[in-house]
Amino acid sequence: MSSSDEWAENISAFLTVSARITESWLTHTAESTLDVADALTDEIAQQVGPTLEAWADTVEETLKPLETTLGAEADRLADAVTEQVTPLVTPLVTELEQWLATIAEPINRTVDPWLNDHPTCIGCRHYHGQAHGGNMLICAMHPYGPEDQQCSDWESVWPQPPNNG
Repeated sequence: MSSSDEWAENISAFLTVSARITESWLTHTAESTLDVADALTDEIAQQVGPTLEAWADTVEETLKPLETTLGAEADRLADAVTEQVTPLVTPLVTELEQWLATIAEPINRTVDPWLNDHPTCIGCRHYHGQAHGGNMLICAMHPYGPEDQQCSDWESVWPQPPNNG
């Protein structure tokens, strides 16, 4: 083996050993640094933790009267708004309920007789179909329902279009 080959092998071996030693040193240094950081974090938590908890408890106790006052004020404000709005909204709700009942009436007077097996009464304005004292009242003219297939008193519950003729 020539001296230049031997020299290259020696350099290569030196660099390999140096890399291993450096890697070992860096691993040891990183682990030591992490251990110190963990210990420092634990120490800070032990020293500062109780102080922070005491401070948080003090802040919470200090804010309780404010929270109580704000809660009472919010309740008072809600009551005042309800007191002012209720007289305005109640008639609107009543009108809406009446409007919905009016809109639903043709549908109810069409579906209910069909479901209750009163086919002659389907769509009739006079259909009642409610039980009173355990007895079904079909309508005022025919309390038990019409006896024929056609009812002489039948009137449509559906609004009729205006006659522009």
